[in-house]
Amino acid sequence: VVMRFVFRSPTTWVMEVSSLVTIVASFLLFAYTLQEKGHTRVDFITAMVPRRSVFFLELFTTLLGLLYCAVLTWYGIKMVQSSLVMEEVTQTLQIPLWIPQAFVPAGGFLMFLQLLKFLKDDLFPRRGCAAEYSLRDATPAALAVAIVFSALLVLSLVLLKIEPRLGLLLLFFALLFNGMPVSYAMGLFGVFGLYLLLGGADALVHVPMTAYASADSVMIMAFPLFLLSGTILDAGKIGPRMFNFSNALVRHLPGGMGIAAIIFCGIFSAMTGSSVAVAAAVSVIALPEMIKRGYSRKTSIGLLAAGGTLGILFPPSLALIMYSALTFESLGKLFLGALLPGIILSLMFIAYMVYVGLKDKNIQRDKRASAREVALAFKEGLGGLIVVVIIMGGIYSGLFTPTEAGAVAVLYSIFLCTLWYRTMNAGQLMASIMKAGKIAAMIILIIIGANITGNLITMTQITQQLLGLVNSAGLPDWAYVAMIVVFLIIMGGPLEAVSIMVITVPILYPIMKALGFNGIWFGILQVIVGELALISPPEGINLFILQDIGKATAAEVARGVVPFIAIIVLFLTLICIFPSITLWLPALLLGA
Repeated sequence: VVMRFVFRSPTTWVMEVSSLVTIVASFLLFAYTLQEKGHTRVDFITAMVPRRSVFFLELFTTLLGLLYCAVLTWYGIKMVQSSLVMEEVTQTLQIPLWIPQAFVPAGGFLMFLQLLKFLKDDLFPRRGCAAEYSLRDATPAALAVAIVFSALLVLSLVLLKIEPRLGLLLLFFALLFNGMPVSYAMGLFGVFGLYLLLGGADALVHVPMTAYASADSVMIMAFPLFLLSGTILDAGKIGPRMFNFSNALVRHLPGGMGIAAIIFCGIFSAMTGSSVAVAAAVSVIALPEMIKRGYSRKTSIGLLAAGGTLGILFPPSLALIMYSALTFESLGKLFLGALLPGIILSLMFIAYMVYVGLKDKNIQRDKRASAREVALAFKEGLGGLIVVVIIMGGIYSGLFTPTEAGAVAVLYSIFLCTLWYRTMNAGQLMASIMKAGKIAAMIILIIIGANITGNLITMTQITQQLLGLVNSAGLPDWAYVAMIVVFLIIMGGPLEAVSIMVITVPILYPIMKALGFNGIWFGILQVIVGELALISPPEGINLFILQDIGKATAAEVARGVVPFIAIIVLFLTLICIFPSITLWLPALLLGA
């Protein structure tokens, strides 16, 4: 950015170096993320049975994970050998391509070793360091659960040869719902499909090739950058300063503390792009203050859980970055398309809190902040507000790309927390880097699995077959949209936002595009459904956060979010009826 605008001398090699660093770091961090048990799982079925009843199933899924890692390693080596023989080089710096490609089998092998360690620890726990459950604790029910899922997997593999569509459907659910990491389930779906439907062992070279191509992406680079920026700001305790500024502006209004919480959520969302970070920060800060001022626990918990969902809607939304990586839609247009919906949903939450503030006489209203108090709060929070200006202003003005905005935000966040506010030391900075790296590696591995699945779906022409069924039905456009939205909302109950996106986008996106719907609009639709998933029982992540911080029961949290679920459903309906809400700003500024 500096070389381009200050010295008028663009450095074309920077993006390639950044991409190569992302590839190397990602594949080396996959095993660390596995060690820290940082991978997302769809475990709502296995969670219904006692922990010791899934012991054999966990052994079985570990073996499946070893298979996936072995394929990634072995065929990754073959990919490297092919590049070496063909003397392939990178586009800009002419670096031999086998060098960065070598980290694909290296990452697969490290994950293989980590899974072997898990398997050894489960079967042969060390003295004085026994596992939670071992082989001698396993029950007949544990064996039965493993047999059921194993039988489903075998049946699906047999059906692949007899009735491929039915076999793929059964295989998808047998892998996804057995409690193994989503990334491994999606990748294995591709491995089995490629092997049995598209040429046997020779087709498996697509697995490491897709893994490398997925990590070698400008959109992928944005993930660790925005994650790191948000993690640093959260650890550097920037949140309380932002909340004090928001509260000084509106504390005198009906429901003022609740309104301040929503404004804070919007600001912090534009700084981090993470729902979990926003929900956790606002809950720690605002929940005790709201209860102290007479807000009911139910309303407070519901508001803060719902306010946290703004983290995946406002740019730089990590969910939108994932959607862009899966579909190759313009990330800049997606960020522009999300801005107006984010503001409208925030205003709807605020309107509800004004209503609650007027209706509930137990809620105390603070006196209006003086101009001096507002100015002091602004001064205290100025450093954090500059992050929003850097990210939003830089992207929308065209000063730099979304990926470059993430890099600038990281450097500024380090400066802000270590030198300006001095709320972070070197140890905390390193912890933030490792935390962001773990989350980024988890998401990138999921994207790799989703892209392997997407390639299989494309090569087997499943999308074209589904599109033929859709066209033969002869239904109006609104009926297709309604069915898809209802389907996504239903999935939001048992699944969380990331799982919904990686499962549905590879299938639904090509269909929606073929039917003439806009990809930017569909991306915003996906994110709003993800917001519902974040606060929908029983698996909503934000519900768990509020349940933990607020020391509340699951039933109390679930009752509190009901009005806000209704508001988001109403908002989702508006987006479906008036797609221009998402498309007007990209069309105005970028001609989308």
